[in-house]
Amino acid sequence: MPVSVVGFDGVPAAGDLLVVVDDEKAARELAESRQRIAREKESAQYQAGLMNSVAATFAGGMNKERREMCVVVKADVQGSAEALTRALRELKLENDEAIVSVKVLIGETGEVSKSDIAIATVTPQTTVIAFGVAASFDAMEDARANNVQIEYHGIIYDAIESVEGRMQEVLSPTPDGEYAGSALVQEVFNIGGTGNIAGSRCLDGFIRKGSNVRVLRGDKILVETKVKTLRNFKAEADRIDEGNECGIGLQDFEDFVSGDVIECYVEA
Repeated sequence: MPVSVVGFDGVPAAGDLLVVVDDEKAARELAESRQRIAREKESAQYQAGLMNSVAATFAGGMNKERREMCVVVKADVQGSAEALTRALRELKLENDEAIVSVKVLIGETGEVSKSDIAIATVTPQTTVIAFGVAASFDAMEDARANNVQIEYHGIIYDAIESVEGRMQEVLSPTPDGEYAGSALVQEVFNIGGTGNIAGSRCLDGFIRKGSNVRVLRGDKILVETKVKTLRNFKAEADRIDEGNECGIGLQDFEDFVSGDVIECYVEA
């Protein structure tokens, strides 16, 4: 039988029991007791997570930089908010230099509000995940004004995949400049006195000599550097456009393999 209950300070969790008692005093004592137990349980989980983190540090991550990606999660039901929050907190990406984890600033039900955007603006690059909910008009206005990204999802795995992509950017930020184009490494040539040159084909946009680049192998970023030499067949070139083949030499990197992708970024 549906009932309307007033006076809640927060939203009950899915599966919580509604207990009826004789008077308000007994209700408050019961509520305070359960809140204390919940805090103790949360503290125990935090301590366990802290110990695991310390153990991981001494196991090999001592010298790695710790980075966090912050998110705000708003969902249509408490079960979804809890499941998504838990899944995001378990994500971790690392390379030889850094470890990136996710910090969930809010994991609640309800539409995205102005207060959610205000919290998101405190930490730069915070993303708001709206799972099965909309954002109020005022919240969207504040998000646009403060350059806060609101992502709308209806499937948990899509939200997780999107956050993982952003985590990769935190782990290995894009080089300075605007994206200009990319090239696919088709063959590697060893040039005496010069080192390895990536025989490549420009996939889109253009590649420019002296520009900032990063080399990707699958979803892993190998290096960020600059174009040292650029050739069109045997002739030196300043720029190679989409569809054309070229030889690319990079500063301080020559461990190319076929299939690597070289992304080019040009500073204004």
